[in-house]
Amino acid sequence: MKRTGILLFIIGLAAFTCRLDPLNAQETVFDFDRNDIVPNKNVSLPLLERYLQSFDKNGLDKEETIFDRNSVIYKNDLPVPVVKRYEEILGITGRFELVGNVNLWVEEMGEGIPLVLVSGGPGTSSHYFHPHFLEASKFSRVIYYDLRGVGLSERTPEKEGYSIMQAVDDLENLRIKLGIQKWVVLGLSFGGTITQLYSLKYSESLLGMVLVSSSLPMSIDIGLGSRQYDYQSQKERNRIEQIYSLNGKRAFPVHSEMVNPDLQKKMLFNAFMNGEWKRRHLKKWTVMDMAMYAKYEFVHDKNYYSTMLKDYFNYDLKEAFKNCPIPTLIIDGEWDLAYSSEKHEIMKAQFPNARYLLVKGAGHIPYEENPSVFFETLKGFLKLSNSYENITITTWKKDINLDAYRKRNLAQDPNFQNTKRGQ
Repeated sequence: MKRTGILLFIIGLAAFTCRLDPLNAQETVFDFDRNDIVPNKNVSLPLLERYLQSFDKNGLDKEETIFDRNSVIYKNDLPVPVVKRYEEILGITGRFELVGNVNLWVEEMGEGIPLVLVSGGPGTSSHYFHPHFLEASKFSRVIYYDLRGVGLSERTPEKEGYSIMQAVDDLENLRIKLGIQKWVVLGLSFGGTITQLYSLKYSESLLGMVLVSSSLPMSIDIGLGSRQYDYQSQKERNRIEQIYSLNGKRAFPVHSEMVNPDLQKKMLFNAFMNGEWKRRHLKKWTVMDMAMYAKYEFVHDKNYYSTMLKDYFNYDLKEAFKNCPIPTLIIDGEWDLAYSSEKHEIMKAQFPNARYLLVKGAGHIPYEENPSVFFETLKGFLKLSNSYENITITTWKKDINLDAYRKRNLAQDPNFQNTKRGQ
């Protein structure tokens, strides 16, 4: 009987291992003394124990991942739940700062090395960083802000419009307004593009930059080969297409003149409830997360998204950072489905002097899905960047000509795209 019990335990353990294998969930962290990736020895719970805790009392999974391939379809549109903003839940006080000619929404937490967070999208607000960066406020002065035209910040008159370089200048003006001499800029996804161009134009203002799930605008388009639809079922894709349609016509991007803000929130929430989360994330969001995203996070001026995305493809930064002396940390999730599986290696080739972390068992938002690794690595990087002396910055800047990088990205050429896909 005992042998049978032991055998069943071994079989069960093997089954757990098989379930974990797709996630490749070994915890790692960047060791700045060794300049290498090493196993994280400070994990609070053993991997198997944490996996066991992901089951409820009936042995059912508490959370779904992309590997489960479950299709949960809601035939009728669901109302967006009433949820409070995280600032209200967490007791965070924000304010408007007049930066140049625009009022930007700003929040600050913690003390220490200034760390400003640049959100992605384009068009995602700083609310997207809550509540996760409470951890960073334990070792740094975290500065959240909504970009011009996004979230709670002021919109720009249509005739003036939006551009990436405008966002770059706003960021520098914010630094000056806050009286910060130098800071570390962390750009998430599209925010990484703003961060890269900021480093080229305002190098002297940086202690370091962190690129999280970010790409490099260049002719070798790392978006080609994206895996964002690989784990959605056909039923989910059909239902999402229906949600994003008006009078039988596709109304995506939903952030346009065709869709009013209330309808946009309803579309986003229902799309996520029907599997849209699988395009970016490894683990299924809670209903509260989906409602937060729809109501407070993917919120921006009506033409912001299309304008900023179009401007993105007017830059080609290939080889711009081959001699960059600014301390740089690149963090990617192994299962970031927004990009091809080769994206991390391409970024390493473009930033030869940077430090890198590929977070196992994480998707597009590694600080959400593997916070212990993410924030321990970030903490070590901030300590390193604080000792940075930009003696070589002047020499590097002499070789930089921003106009030279302002050119059409070949990735938008249909012939180039077809060639890449055919390889």
